Amino acid sequence: MWTTRHGALVGRAATVVQVDVEARALGAHHQVDLGLIGDVAETARAAAAELDARGHSATGYRTPDVADRIAREGRWQDIPYEEDKEHDQHPDGGPRIDPRTLTIALDGMLPRERTVAVDSGNFMGYPAMFLDVPDADGLVFTQAFQSIGLGLATAIGAAVARPDRLTVAALGDGGALMAAAELETAVRLGLGLLVVVYDDEAYGAEVHHFGPSGHPLGTVTFPPADVAAIGRGFGCAAVTVRRPDDLGAVAGWLAGPRDRPMLVHAKIARGRPSWWLAEAFRGH
Repeated sequence: MWTTRHGALVGRAATVVQVDVEARALGAHHQVDLGLIGDVAETARAAAAELDARGHSATGYRTPDVADRIAREGRWQDIPYEEDKEHDQHPDGGPRIDPRTLTIALDGMLPRERTVAVDSGNFMGYPAMFLDVPDADGLVFTQAFQSIGLGLATAIGAAVARPDRLTVAALGDGGALMAAAELETAVRLGLGLLVVVYDDEAYGAEVHHFGPSGHPLGTVTFPPADVAAIGRGFGCAAVTVRRPDDLGAVAGWLAGPRDRPMLVHAKIARGRPSWWLAEAFRGH
């Protein structure tokens, strides 16, 4: 279900052939038209040889049209989207920023040499999609047993291990508040760590998972917390972001000595689940 969007990525008119070394795997996750027991590479070579013998030529996906599309749409940032705008009804009021807009704006500000450490939660697709990394070592993801709250400690470890790179800790507000004490660790170590908190005032995954079924959400939603003030209390620089213009403080921190962490408290729009989470929940 994870690689085919519950079969939606397989065309209805497609002939599906599955090759596996275990017979019980054939058709286990998707209906197949033909099942073959065998080594995948060996079977592919045999099929290619048979096609050649019959005079068939296969171009596959390596066509000029596909190459052009990859050049135009090869990054998530190149895919247009409709801005998700929301005005808060809480006493503090004010707009809430689309998490895609926030992350794309941050990506354009950060140096290329970076490590992105992502916690778990409804928000986690946005930094993974929109924050570029220079290589495979640039993305650090922790999700032990789907636990939240591990991302900040992971980011601190990454920052200590690679002081030559800027480390970005991408956290949800639920996980950030669980691990808030580690902000003191980052301050004590003098880490130039950028902590981005995607704040939807909830355990967002649970809201979007259980809410549509009518379950009560009182235990997974909570009142506004001034996460920026919490960060300052630990000694971080901090800013609350509701619109792209609020990111000027981040630019100033990036240009400075970066001798203490910078916490970005992003009040994000929260009206819908992230698309990848909506897809995942279809299977549960």
